[in-house]
Amino acid sequence: MSALNVFGFLLPVKDTTDPLQNPRLAASWLGELPPLDVIARQQQAMRAFEGMRQNGKPVDLARIGAISFLDGALGADRRQLTKQYVENVDASPMLANRLFQALQDLTQGFLFAYQVALKQALEQSAASRWKSVIPMLLARLIHYHGTDSKLRVFRFERWIPAKWTELHRLYQQAVSLGVDRAPTSLINASANAAQWTVEQEYVFVLLMHQLNTGNLTPAELDWASSQLRAWSRRLALDAMARSADGFCVDLAGKTGLVRRTGNESGSMLRYLDTTPLSEALERAIHALLRAEVEGIATPINAQRVAILERLRPSLAPNLNADLRRDPRQAVQVSAKVRVGLSRICRNLAAEDPNASPPEAEEHIEVFAVNDGSRPRPQVQDERDSVLRSLSVFSDPMWEVRDRSVAGLRIAAAGGLGQSLTLGALIAVRQSDLDDWAIGVVRRLNKISKEEIEAGLSIIAGQAVPVSLHARRESSGGMEVNGLEVSTIGARFGGIYLPPPSRPDKPITVKTLIVPTSEYVAGRKIVLTTSRSAYTVALRTLIEQRAEWSWAAIQIIEKKPREF
Repeated sequence: MSALNVFGFLLPVKDTTDPLQNPRLAASWLGELPPLDVIARQQQAMRAFEGMRQNGKPVDLARIGAISFLDGALGADRRQLTKQYVENVDASPMLANRLFQALQDLTQGFLFAYQVALKQALEQSAASRWKSVIPMLLARLIHYHGTDSKLRVFRFERWIPAKWTELHRLYQQAVSLGVDRAPTSLINASANAAQWTVEQEYVFVLLMHQLNTGNLTPAELDWASSQLRAWSRRLALDAMARSADGFCVDLAGKTGLVRRTGNESGSMLRYLDTTPLSEALERAIHALLRAEVEGIATPINAQRVAILERLRPSLAPNLNADLRRDPRQAVQVSAKVRVGLSRICRNLAAEDPNASPPEAEEHIEVFAVNDGSRPRPQVQDERDSVLRSLSVFSDPMWEVRDRSVAGLRIAAAGGLGQSLTLGALIAVRQSDLDDWAIGVVRRLNKISKEEIEAGLSIIAGQAVPVSLHARRESSGGMEVNGLEVSTIGARFGGIYLPPPSRPDKPITVKTLIVPTSEYVAGRKIVLTTSRSAYTVALRTLIEQRAEWSWAAIQIIEKKPREF
């Protein structure tokens, strides 16, 4: 398209399909985008990358400047998208998925742009102007590989071997050019902007995968990764190990960091001593704990201490202790699994229609509080467990792979369980045991798109589904079966856990698991069994998640039901 000026000459009109021609055009185009709609800005950026892909024009220095400008200008948008994603993972999964996809698309867009730019720069590397931008292009490419790894860790996913091969190749390219430790920054960055070397970006990507411990939520991972990024700047890769501890990475391999065994050798190995990082982590923990001693502690400080303590084993240069508190037994037992409070309530209520309802529902009345110990269930001979599993279950999709008094490791294949999240409430009935165990997902490991493993902490070896009603003020109305109808409010399901619950540090009070939307400290609710109607008050929270709340209860009143 073209336009006439007053002298009759043809003047080019701004090409809005390709705003990444130079920094000035990119700045003008970006200034016209809605400043507060980060999703809309991301979509426009993706159209710009697609336009760059389709026109096939060679990348020149002006275009590299435009890409660098856009990279810096969208930094705040990426942080905002990440913040909104981690805040909505539990509250609004559909919105979280949209935000995650926007982040992933933007990451892939910059990876494409920098890959094309690097290829052109290497072809023109004889020219000094082109040679000077190569370190920045390599650093930003590796940086966005780090962003990709962070997004995958958010979802407990792991890189395929090809991703590791590409990352190692980029680092080796920087080493061969002698620019792996050259400080870099975006072309239009301010003089005070932090500079990063290719090696620093590479080390951060390696360490980011160490955060994939399976026991951190996206919000916790986001905070932990920001601390890790600051602390990792002091680390360096060595061709010769400094000590017998630490980690190593094979630049010719298809994996990331591995903990040293002392038997490693090879010219392509690089060693990483994480002692400075571990020391920084310990200082941070001590500072947070000192604030608590000095009386200025906040709940957020306690949460951050818990996060750092969970990170400590995966980042420490040596690992001297077995972190498992209870011995585990390897098994191969199929199991039925139910996820979510509402489904567990429905399934447990309908599981055994031949059972005697009065005895099953009256547990709140007859279970005595003992000294906190619970007899361990009798387990069948493990050699017979597989055969028994196949005979009992027609769809053995879930499998228990190891177990202890207080935990289970369960696995599923065929894409089952990919929507599991940390903190999910789960009921498990193993094929060689009779009772349903109630557990909470504490660790996730998405081995592939088809296979997942979850670590559960058992909070109850026995559970009773109960019907609960909101308690209303009495209006002196009629009674039905011993219950005053006017006091019975909306019905909702819950799970009663007979004491002692939780094998690890047993709880010797009566407890209920109710929907979080129904929990209010001190709230009175009506719990009905076949023989009695209880008015109970919800007391201290033991654990709370977006879907469910586990709380102690106090029996306020008990009335017999009349028939």
